[in-house]
Amino acid sequence: MRRPAFALLAALLVPGVQARDRMSWLMPDVPPASMPVDGKPTTGIADQIALYISARWPEAEHRFIYANPKRTWLMIERGEQACVVAALRNAERDKLAYFVNTNLVPPLQLVVQASTLPRLPLNAHGEADLQKLLSDPVLRGIVVERRSYGAAVDELLARRPANSRLETTSVGDYGRNVLKLVVHGRADYTLDYDYALQYASKAEPEIGALKTVPIAQNNKPMLGGIACPRNAWGMAAANRIDQIVGTAEGAAAMIKAQNSWHTPASQQRYAAQISEFQRQRAKPTH
Repeated sequence: MRRPAFALLAALLVPGVQARDRMSWLMPDVPPASMPVDGKPTTGIADQIALYISARWPEAEHRFIYANPKRTWLMIERGEQACVVAALRNAERDKLAYFVNTNLVPPLQLVVQASTLPRLPLNAHGEADLQKLLSDPVLRGIVVERRSYGAAVDELLARRPANSRLETTSVGDYGRNVLKLVVHGRADYTLDYDYALQYASKAEPEIGALKTVPIAQNNKPMLGGIACPRNAWGMAAANRIDQIVGTAEGAAAMIKAQNSWHTPASQQRYAAQISEFQRQRAKPTH
């Protein structure tokens, strides 16, 4: 059992080896993380990352599988020969996969009309205090029912006071319909990721006028990357990917893929952290 694993490792890491191994990329099924056309990647964040790496891995045959999170992580847990693109990294997933960091993702933001900005409870750093906002007797919020907004925010939402003016809705459409409710004044604020706002504004330009505000209780950018199963195949694949993206050109391509779907305000807000991430990403991890 050990010899095939070492043979694969050599085929993946030694230049010139033409093993024609199959590389399966597990792609998220939510735009703008991915935006497939005829089952092929295009201009989504994960699409651009997978296209960059596959173009520099000619000895492998690449295929793209667009799957929901449940299927994706079940395949990783089973140790199947596939890697997840644009996966958010956390302690639980680190137990299942070898990660190659590719992105520093701005955290969930508060989304409001410009006219609402002066009414928000902000701290000295210009961050919204979500706990105070949820207790505000005037400002009305809206979130999607049963959607997870991350552990810290989910806990605040669950513990909001009984008289909170936060409402829930089952209407999602990747957040676009909820954002339109804020645009038209039916709610004062919602919660979403910067890239979701940017994506929605492409189809609904009026959404682009909304503003994002960082949340004090959820202000740390998140690591995103490529996750491969924790076995010999996954280690070899992760090492090969790390070598491809671990260059100045590779690091720049990863940031370009991310920034193409983030608002200028968010890019500016987290510029120093993203720049430092890019500096570290410009060389292989090992």
